Amino acid sequence: MSAGVNERTNEQLYLKQVPEGIAGPDDFEVRKAGVPVLHEGEVLVESHYFGLDAALRLIVRDSDEFLFRVRPGDLVRGTAAGKVIESNHPDYAVGEYVMASSGVQSYSVCTAAELEKCDVSQVPLYDWLGGFGVSGLTAYFAIFDECKPQPGQTVLINGAAGAVGNMAGQFCKLAGARVIGLTGSKEKCTWLVDELGFDVAIDYKDDDWYAQLEKAAPDRLDVIFDNVGGDILDESLKLIGMRGVVLLCGSTSQYVADEMTGPNNYIWLGTMRARMQGFVVFDYADQYAEARKRMAEWIADGRIKLPNYFHEGSVAAFPAAFQELYEGKNLGKMLLKLAAAEN
Repeated sequence: MSAGVNERTNEQLYLKQVPEGIAGPDDFEVRKAGVPVLHEGEVLVESHYFGLDAALRLIVRDSDEFLFRVRPGDLVRGTAAGKVIESNHPDYAVGEYVMASSGVQSYSVCTAAELEKCDVSQVPLYDWLGGFGVSGLTAYFAIFDECKPQPGQTVLINGAAGAVGNMAGQFCKLAGARVIGLTGSKEKCTWLVDELGFDVAIDYKDDDWYAQLEKAAPDRLDVIFDNVGGDILDESLKLIGMRGVVLLCGSTSQYVADEMTGPNNYIWLGTMRARMQGFVVFDYADQYAEARKRMAEWIADGRIKLPNYFHEGSVAAFPAAFQELYEGKNLGKMLLKLAAAEN
């Protein structure tokens, strides 16, 4: 039986200091607080899962250049998937499952603007944070609305084993394209090919990774779907094909850098009449439901998979899970599973 409001302890994660290099446990602190009494129009959500994204490192930098900056002393931004346990809002009933974008804490008092309902008859609750959530939707719209790979074309996915990259590769296969994944270990290479159907996977830590890529793409690359930036993108650009597309989805190699650097080999864009563009999934918010309907059908018939990597623990385990994400330990979406989770 759930504890009463006054008996609950809310664990909350705060940024303690601006990280140097990969953010680790010493950069955060956990504070404990009570759970406030609800006001009219508010909902109390019990957190079950948190999704972890590399982009968090971008907003805890000592810089005002990025939106949603988190400063020392601020509650860490994050989205929880959880259950409504009390409600003073007519549209949200106790027992419903939701995503709450109200920070990394075990309980959240939310307004309707901070909530999105989760239909767990489509996919399990945790998938709403990963392949069925922003990660999967990012890949979906980036591939089908922007990159538009065609049968017989060759696509390179940089950062292929991550939450967005693995979904992007699967969508490219659905479109009939040949897919090459670039990732950071032999284990991940095997997983991409054997479990997710990539045609080729290359370990970028190999000294000859570029030579392997040249061999795998003798007719050049029609699409480069980049999550990494830095040297990986720079080298990849030398193989972009005629009128190819380079989509900038993320730049994980740059998030910890003191000074961010852009690609040096952009001359190939001109030579090959190719285009490079940025992408933000929130531009497609009014189409999420339609995309999820299609994705649910593909999941049900086995045409796509939603891979997850679970780190179990309390809110205090979030920094360790985030460090594992940057160390590349995850296959698919990195999730923190709290004790309250029901499955």
